[in-house]
Amino acid sequence: MFRKIPSKVRDTTVFQEFKNEFSPQVKAFEGLAKTFLDRHAKVVFSAMILLIVASFILTFFVLKPESSDQSQGIKKELNAIPGDLGSELSALQDLSSRAIQMNELKTEIERIISQESISKQDSIYLEKAIEQLQYFNDQPKEDEN
Repeated sequence: MFRKIPSKVRDTTVFQEFKNEFSPQVKAFEGLAKTFLDRHAKVVFSAMILLIVASFILTFFVLKPESSDQSQGIKKELNAIPGDLGSELSALQDLSSRAIQMNELKTEIERIISQESISKQDSIYLEKAIEQLQYFNDQPKEDEN
């Protein structure tokens, strides 16, 4: 079962060998599928439209989950999460929110600095934004200790 099959070409890949082995079956299936779709194009198209409509109706009108059942299910799923994983997820969420805030502050600082003249409000905002950036940069160092 696991014997080595020699290849005629030295640098062949597994995909090329599969292609060489199964290409007649694939070509035959393509031919059958093409003739079927050519003969029954209207039926296939109608079936696709009916499936889309049925899916729409089932999704929005028939299979409505109750909000209380949904909230109970979410609570059960949250209780199933181990405590360590929950703290890791909250830490990851905290890091992503910090990164978003830092990015927003940096873009705003760059916008203000690129202006020729800075108003009083911009300079006050710039000072506070720089302080916040310094706080965010110092915060992970404090968390590590």
